[in-house]
Amino acid sequence: MKKVLSGTLAVMMILSLVACAGTSGDQKIRVKCPACGYEFDAPIE
Repeated sequence: MKKVLSGTLAVMMILSLVACAGTSGDQKIRVKCPACGYEFDAPIE
């Protein structure tokens, strides 16, 4: 039982890291103006 729990936890941690790594490749952030609602890409500084 302990091996199953450890294996499941390890797989969940790996999947969460892969999900975070996949989103960091984009160099632009989608921003929405709260006043007018216009959406645009803002470069990362």
